[in-house]
Amino acid sequence: MSRTQRLQAKLFAMDDRAIFLSRMEILKECSDAYRDETAGIKFGRTLQAMLSRIDVVIDEDDLIVGREPEVIPDAEQERWFLENRNDYFHTPWFWTSGHLTLSWERLLNEGVTGIRQRAQAHLDRLTDRDGVSLSKRDFLQGTLLCCDAIAHFAERHADAAVSLAREAPSKKRALEWMQIAEICRRVPEHPARTLHEAVQSVWLVDFVLHTVVGARDFTPGRMDQYLYPFYERDLAAGRIGPDEALELIECFYIKCSEIIGFADQNNARKRSLCQDSVQYVVLGGQTMDGRDATNPMSFICLQAGYLLLKQPTIKVRYFEGIDEEFWLEACRLARAGGSIGFYNDGVEIPAFLSVGVDLEDARNYGHYGCCNANVPGKEGSLMERWHSLPKFIELAMNNGFDPVKGEQVGPQTGDADGFGSMNELMQVLRLQIRHAMESEREMNPPLSEVDDRYSFTLESIFLEDCIENGREWRLGGTKYWHKSQHGSGMATAADSLAAIQTVIFDEGDLTLDELRDILNADFEGAEPLRQRLRNRCPKYGNDDDGMDALATQIADMFCDEVVRCNEMPHSIRFWPEIYSYHNNRGLGAELGATPDGRKRGESISENQSPSYGMDFKGATACLKSMAKLPFDRTPGGGSNLKLHPSSVGGESGLVSLADLLKTYFKLGGQHLQLNIIDGAMLREAQQSPEEFRTLSVRVVGYSAYFSTLSKRVQDDLIARTEHSI
Repeated sequence: MSRTQRLQAKLFAMDDRAIFLSRMEILKECSDAYRDETAGIKFGRTLQAMLSRIDVVIDEDDLIVGREPEVIPDAEQERWFLENRNDYFHTPWFWTSGHLTLSWERLLNEGVTGIRQRAQAHLDRLTDRDGVSLSKRDFLQGTLLCCDAIAHFAERHADAAVSLAREAPSKKRALEWMQIAEICRRVPEHPARTLHEAVQSVWLVDFVLHTVVGARDFTPGRMDQYLYPFYERDLAAGRIGPDEALELIECFYIKCSEIIGFADQNNARKRSLCQDSVQYVVLGGQTMDGRDATNPMSFICLQAGYLLLKQPTIKVRYFEGIDEEFWLEACRLARAGGSIGFYNDGVEIPAFLSVGVDLEDARNYGHYGCCNANVPGKEGSLMERWHSLPKFIELAMNNGFDPVKGEQVGPQTGDADGFGSMNELMQVLRLQIRHAMESEREMNPPLSEVDDRYSFTLESIFLEDCIENGREWRLGGTKYWHKSQHGSGMATAADSLAAIQTVIFDEGDLTLDELRDILNADFEGAEPLRQRLRNRCPKYGNDDDGMDALATQIADMFCDEVVRCNEMPHSIRFWPEIYSYHNNRGLGAELGATPDGRKRGESISENQSPSYGMDFKGATACLKSMAKLPFDRTPGGGSNLKLHPSSVGGESGLVSLADLLKTYFKLGGQHLQLNIIDGAMLREAQQSPEEFRTLSVRVVGYSAYFSTLSKRVQDDLIARTEHSI
């Protein structure tokens, strides 16, 4: 077996019972030892203790090093863990929220020494003793301690590699371990010089944040862009070739899967703060001056995806000047079952501009959580809120009263029997959305009220502007700071409006208040009407311009009201998105029956996709409907498409797939992820999970092993409409 095959075999033999127990033990000691220190000092001293005391683990075939020293607990260790987990598994003062992209370019160009020098320079300029200066001083002093801790941690790996080299089973392996030692003495303390140093530098910092501090979804970001200069120099110097570069990236990808466990994030069994962390590698797209960003490293990072691991998740950015060979290879990986999704620069960049992001930063957009795009290195963690679009319709029909909760939730906007036209209903719907957005704005104060005891986060020292501003990202240290407002259940809402238009205002068979009463009774005694609403009214997802206009209207309305909040004085900007994640089930549970024929408590529609089973005119019609939504206003969001493998077989099938995606994006589509899998295979895997343990599927913005998903999520995946091209 090759090195990567051996590493993969070890990966799939991992045991989710293992826990990082020594982290908790040290954290408990430091909690007492540094109890009276300020936030930055307490965090920095604790990180120093962690990184100087935890065991260094280097495995036999490692080229990239850094792994947590986990143990499968015995009875006594399990007892200790259970007694202490509430206080020392996740603490408010030694933590990170994850879900962000660091400024990897700055780390590689400066090293932590450069970061330390900048922090020291700003610290030396502080003279005042007022509260603001004291807060900045604490942040910068904490930065110095953390930089020293990380540099020392790399030195410990170098020492461990030298020890292994002395007892190496072969001269070749001894040389490899000595090379690893040399690399770890260089990075991440100093600027990287080679591809191997660059990859190791990124991994060690990523590893510390993921496992030692502990959080999910730290993302490598645009790896092909920041690694290519190192690869290019290595090639020119004859230090490395494409095969060696591929092996390094494959080793990095295996590390990404190694730390997260086998279990799915929504059906958890792994007791780790980075359990099932989704780590996004963004490839392709444009440079900051608008040229094709594809380079040889783009192909290598794509090729490494054929490991078919759960992580990392690859996001390919399409634009009309993309390298055609690269585009075809990306589609080939998707067909093979790779963990990959696609974004469209044609609407993403305008969407970023629409929410106030500068052009260069918009062209450099990345991805940091499920279906959320971001500005790499220039903003902090993902913040988000979900809103049920069908719930707004329910409130509009009930004078702001929520019949499920039994309480007044929205403003009193009039009884349903007073709405004489669809236009009047839409005006009331807007008022309900506006009230929800204004309430959301009131919940977010102008500056984040961060407790002084918890006002240091390690990721902030690797984000641009935090050191210069002397404060972490939650206190406004970064250039951008936003909260995503997700409009969920788009298809359910659009189908409901179409049903109201058809049955109430076009055909006049019911009044709006009569329909309201039927919905509040969950269609009791009205099954024929429910079937009519479900099967005889227009449905989103079938390229019906009139129907799709309703979807666009409510999407624009939602975007209007979200962006309207940005006119108010505030430091956090709101970004509108059409997205549901898994919350289509939870939001559906809180929603009464809807005019599209859906019964009370059932799931609402998923993301930007049509309701399950309602897109009956094929993949092209489905995508044409979705492409009509105003994606040039929504920086994030996602959609799923399930294709039968037989429709994309052979080279002609691959070309058809590539053309289908390209057409969708040229029409204005935003994002797409594919499950090219036979529904019958999923049903078989549901019955015989052990036989399909490594079967990977796309869920919502991330991949998971099908066998680890809950039955509810498995059923959702099976229920998605299966198309042919």
